[in-house]
Formats: sequence, structure tokens, C-alpha cells
Amino acid sequence: PLALVERLELVAVSAREAHARRVLAVEALGETREVLAVPALIPLLGDPAVEVVNAVRGALTVIARQDFGTSSQKWSAWWTENHHRHRVEWLIDALMHEQAVLRAAAGEELKTTTKEYFGYYDDLPKRERERAQFRYREWWSTVGRARFSRS
Repeated sequence: PLALVERLELVAVSAREAHARRVLAVEALGETREVLAVPALIPLLGDPAVEVVNAVRGALTVIARQDFGTSSQKWSAWWTENHHRHRVEWLIDALMHEQAVLRAAAGEELKTTTKEYFGYYDDLPKRERERAQFRYREWWSTVGRARFSRS
């Protein structure tokens, strides 16, 4: 994944590239859902091209299933706290996000990625969502971490 991220990053950061091409590179980085893309994307939140910044926010939101708007400070702080954690853990965190659309996306992606389902729906009452999130956390600590380990 690193080679792909690096190639797309080169296009995304290049001032010589057309905005549309840079936006496509940023969107592609988001669609990879690759954790390695996050530190490449965060600096682009300060880009002078609004289209690029909006694409970066979208890409970061897809990868992290969090939304800190276009604040590079908030994204950087989040990255500092979470870069060492597996992306599946980020998805589990997002099950309680305030935005229903992010909760729904995280829930669907968890089911697809892990092949596990603990009765989670984004529109459940908060207490029931917390229970499902707890079951995912239990699964992660007992089974998932070993199954998804990169080593």
C-alpha cells in the first residue's frame, strides 16, 4: 500500500497538476482506506484550492470515520492519539459518532471487513449502540486483533 499512497500523494501535492487531477488523487487516497494516507492528507488541508481541501476532508472522513472539518490542528491531534491503533478500532470508535451517516458507514464497513455482526444499527437508541460497540471491542481484544495483525 505504501507505494500506491506515495504515487497518489505526489499528484495530490503537486502545484503543477491541475486541481481536478489533484482532487482525483485525493479521492483515490480516501477510497484506499489506507491508514498510511492520513499523514499525507492532513497537510493538504492548508491547500489554497478549496476543491482540494474539500476532497481532503472527504478522504480523511472515509479513512478515519471521523470528521474534524478542515482543521489540520484537530486532524493532527486525532492522528497523534490514534496512529498506533488499527483502523478496525477506528471503525469501532465511530459506532458512537454524533453523525448518523458516519455511524452507518462504520457499521457497514465493520460487518463487511470483519464478517462479524453484533446487532448494530446506526439508528438504535444510544444504550443499544453502546452495547453493540462493547461487543465489537470485546471481539477485537479476544479475536480480532490477532486476526487482523499485520505481523
